[in-house]
Amino acid sequence: MNVDSKSSLQGSAVNLRNSWLGLMAAFVLSMFFSGQVFADKSVASANAKSSVVVTLTVPKLDVDPYHKPYIAVWVETPSREGIITLAVWHEKDTWLKDIRQWWRKLGRAAEENLDGVSGATRKPGTYTVEWDGKDQQGNPLPAGEYLINVEASREEGGRSYAREKIQLGQSSRQVVAADNELGEIIIEVNAQ
Repeated sequence: MNVDSKSSLQGSAVNLRNSWLGLMAAFVLSMFFSGQVFADKSVASANAKSSVVVTLTVPKLDVDPYHKPYIAVWVETPSREGIITLAVWHEKDTWLKDIRQWWRKLGRAAEENLDGVSGATRKPGTYTVEWDGKDQQGNPLPAGEYLINVEASREEGGRSYAREKIQLGQSSRQVVAADNELGEIIIEVNAQ
């Protein structure tokens, strides 16, 4: 083999290697930008959409005088940090602080921002509150553990408070037993 043949072979090998690397690079880049490579499934599941439906019952109590209860429904992190108020049913703003747990977590800070979630007190019956799994700013929360809280307080009556763990990203159905001012509560998480 002469020197010209040897350099020609080396040149062909370099060109072949460079073209192969180029093809591989083009393939990887095309897959990356199409979303098929490096797709982290844990990220996809961490941002899984969930909706939550809380069905609660305001019981009919045989007491005189009967005042409809003030009720708050809200979401917290496992470390008990308030995330979002889902509903506040009341008559006068002055007495919102009587829904004590909610007031301490979210109510005091959100007093002016309750327009979309507040309403009048409810007579005995069954009601639903829906949550789209988003925080106060409209950002989807990551999959994981959260706490659904329901609190009721009635003038010349008692108080009831229920806190239940849920898992966003996993479908489930939980039933919380009735307790004085609150009837049965059903919490349904629908993972999508």
